[in-house]
Amino acid sequence: MSLITIKRSHIGSDLLVLKSKLESEGIQCFLKNEFTTQIMNYIPSFEIELQVSNSDLERVKEILSKMEDN
Repeated sequence: MSLITIKRSHIGSDLLVLKSKLESEGIQCFLKNEFTTQIMNYIPSFEIELQVSNSDLERVKEILSKMEDN
């Protein structure tokens, strides 16, 4: 399974709402670097990445578009 990063943030809670929304739509999500940023939070180059499967990317784009419209 190939993963695609759809959003990045230095703060994990910024990504949790979107992750929850996608998971409620049946899309499996992963937070890359979630624990690394907690341990090494003094290094600004580390970001948490919200990732989804490449096969779910079109559905994710549709969901994001609907969220932006509201």
